[in-house]
Amino acid sequence: MIFFKRLTQLFRIGWAAKKVRTSQSETEKLLAQRALVNLLADARGISMKVGQLFAAVEGGNAFESLTDNVPALPLSKMLPILEKSLQQSPKKVFKNIQPAIAAASLGQVHLAELRDDTPVAIKIRYPDIATAVAVELQLAGLMPSVGKVQQWGFDLSAYKQTLHDTLQRELDYRSEALRQTYFRENVCVPRLEIPRVYVEYSSDCVLVQSRATGVTFPEIINWSESERRLIAETLLQTLFTSLFVAGEVHADPHNGNTFYNHESRGTMVTLLDFGCTVSLSEFRRLALLKLIMGCRERNAVNPLDCFVALGFDAKKLAHIQGALPLLCQTLFRPFLTAHVFNLAEWQLEKNITDLLGEKRWWFRSAGAADILLLMRAFQGLTQQLQQLRINLNWWQVLEKSVGENLLQQARNLLLPEINIPTPQFTVLDFATQAKKLQVKITKNGQPLVAVTLPSEAVLDLETLIPSEIHLELLQTGMVDLPILLQRLKEEGLSPQVLFSCELEEKQYRVWLE
Repeated sequence: MIFFKRLTQLFRIGWAAKKVRTSQSETEKLLAQRALVNLLADARGISMKVGQLFAAVEGGNAFESLTDNVPALPLSKMLPILEKSLQQSPKKVFKNIQPAIAAASLGQVHLAELRDDTPVAIKIRYPDIATAVAVELQLAGLMPSVGKVQQWGFDLSAYKQTLHDTLQRELDYRSEALRQTYFRENVCVPRLEIPRVYVEYSSDCVLVQSRATGVTFPEIINWSESERRLIAETLLQTLFTSLFVAGEVHADPHNGNTFYNHESRGTMVTLLDFGCTVSLSEFRRLALLKLIMGCRERNAVNPLDCFVALGFDAKKLAHIQGALPLLCQTLFRPFLTAHVFNLAEWQLEKNITDLLGEKRWWFRSAGAADILLLMRAFQGLTQQLQQLRINLNWWQVLEKSVGENLLQQARNLLLPEINIPTPQFTVLDFATQAKKLQVKITKNGQPLVAVTLPSEAVLDLETLIPSEIHLELLQTGMVDLPILLQRLKEEGLSPQVLFSCELEEKQYRVWLE
């Protein structure tokens, strides 16, 4: 019965999602989004989590109500679950329990007080939600490998397994309690608070924790710049500390999972809901840190080795190995500057597409399935920083978060060398990649122009060279810039002479060194 009910819900959601995609006007799209939001809220489970992901990624849209404004079930429906979990009447443990104000995807939170007047929050799992999620996971297992998934060889079974494992962990509040306690003890960041878990009152379907108060994210975007800056620094430092020091990253960055306060102790951030986290082993997180530092310091680190250590497929990366140093400069651009980085300049998706074109799918399909959760955490953070209108010095915050000892461990990390049969291109490390683009123009042996630029500026060579010279180079057949640039994107920026020619008594020489 539950199977067919859930199947009907998913069909209705799919139809509503199609209406959103095919809407012809903004008004029609908004109405379709609202209809879809209502269906997702009613379904809860995985479906509602998809809607929350839309809210975290896009911001300022109809899906935001799924993070903090979903109607809760009546307390009368939740009390039997709580009583069964406690194995006694809730009145013997709690002085009072309030009806929930809002609901989440797998459960809802009730404010309460223990018998000694201690304020707490009780998260109770929905009745039958475990069965409903099992049905959704069963249906997800039937997803065919089509389109981009099939064309670029995505490991669909690994993604399905990650989805299954993540949802099973989220359904088990005992597992969440352990991760929350670990986070509280190991992610030590100024101005960050993690609620204490009352293990003695918690179970697989009930989690009792100290009560957190504050406002949610949309209410802080007009706070003073100094307060918003403290919040931005806290959020960024929390991500870096949890990732590189603790190895456990909160991977559900929607607005309902964080509270903010400005009180006598100063501006504070409280992080909630540790159901969805991603764990990285020490080896993997040191490999990521080594990759970032190698890119920043331009040392002899082979990006291919680092990516494989992170869990990427070496054979797939072989198709783009020449472009890996340039790709890293795009991916890690906020870490590469010595000053505050303006996130509006990042344009990550556009720059990756400009660099790799359709081959970007080799990179995306090469990543381990759990990397998707890590990317979700970073994406949610950058979205929050942009909404706060605060730019930070990422490298400075990273150094502060991890400390010099961990940075040195990453530098010293030994990675197994990856040998790919018959590599398509020579693999460049960061040290052997060209560092400068040189442009020199002379006339009768006398210098007219001498310009030195960062090597990656060569990708804008068509813009840098005057259009009339570009046209003449093309007409004379001396240089075809589009073909030259495509080769550089594929093979990498190794030191080389790009072209040397003479036009109208002027000698042009352009090279990478």
